[in-house]
Amino acid sequence: MMKTKTNMRYIKLFIATAFWTLLTVSCDRDLPYPIDEVKKGVVIDIVRAPDSDGVLSAGVTDGDYKVSVSIPKQQGDYSMLDYAQLLCVFTDVDGKTTSKVIVDNIKEFPKDISIDIASVYQQFGKEAPTLGEIVYFTTNAVLKDGYTVYGWTEYSDFNNKLFTGWEVDGRAYSYNVRYPVACQLVLEEFVGPVVLNDFYDEYRAEIVKTSDTELEIHGVAEGEDPDGILKLTIDTSTHTVKVAKQIVAHGFVPWIGYNNLAYQATGTIDACKGTITLNGPLTVDEGSFGDQQMIISTNY
Repeated sequence: MMKTKTNMRYIKLFIATAFWTLLTVSCDRDLPYPIDEVKKGVVIDIVRAPDSDGVLSAGVTDGDYKVSVSIPKQQGDYSMLDYAQLLCVFTDVDGKTTSKVIVDNIKEFPKDISIDIASVYQQFGKEAPTLGEIVYFTTNAVLKDGYTVYGWTEYSDFNNKLFTGWEVDGRAYSYNVRYPVACQLVLEEFVGPVVLNDFYDEYRAEIVKTSDTELEIHGVAEGEDPDGILKLTIDTSTHTVKVAKQIVAHGFVPWIGYNNLAYQATGTIDACKGTITLNGPLTVDEGSFGDQQMIISTNY
C-alpha cells in the first residue's frame, strides 16, 4: 500500500513538472518565433472594375483595363500602412512566373487604377500578350517602418488567401485579379453557317449578328419550329455569354405531351477555336431535363 502511494506521488510530481514545462515553453517569447518581430499587415481588396475588360487579346495592347482597390472594414485600424503598390504577377507560356511593381505610392482608398497593358508588357521585356500567358494583379503593403508585406512571392505564392471568407460589398474578399490571354474576339467571325451539338443531336444552323453584343442562332432544335431562335447576349470584355430563358420549340415531342421546349444558359466563347459553349437548364411546361450543354462551332 505504501509503495502504491509513493508511486502516485511520483506520478503527480511528473505531471506537475510536465505541465509547468509546457506552460513555460508556451509563454517563451522566442518560441516558435520572436513575437516582437511579428508584423501586423494590412488586408487590401482588389477586383476588376465594373465594365472594364476581363481578358487580354493576343497581340493587342488596347482596351480598358482597370482594377479597384479598397481596405475591407474587417481590417479595422490600418494606421501602420504608409502606402500600397500595385504588383503585376506575370506567368509566361513556359510557366515561369515573375513580378513587377506597376503603380507605386497608392495612399487613397478606395481607388480605381487604370492599367496601361502596353507599358506593363514593356516592363517584362515584351511587346504584346501571347496566347498561353496569364497576368495577375495584386497589392503590396508598405508599412510606415519601411517593411513591405508582399502580395506575392515565388516562395509563398499569393498572400492573404486566409481572408477569402470576408465579405466585401456583398461578395467574397479578393486578393488578386486574373487576366488570361485569349484570341481577339470578333463577333463577325461567328456569323454564318455553324454546327450545333446539343440536346437534339449534331446539326447545322445559322448565326446572324443583331447588335455589337448580340447574336441569334436560327434553326435551333433542328429547325422543327419556325420560332426556333436562340438569342445570345455577349460580354465582349470577358468573352462570356448569357441566354435568357427562351422557347426554342413549341410542340416538343407532342405525341408524348411535352410542350414549349425552353433553354436558359451561361457560357464562354473560345475565339481561338471558333466555339461557343453553353450550359444550363432545358425545360418543358411539364418539367425539366436538367442542365444540358450546347456547343456551337464555326469550324466543321
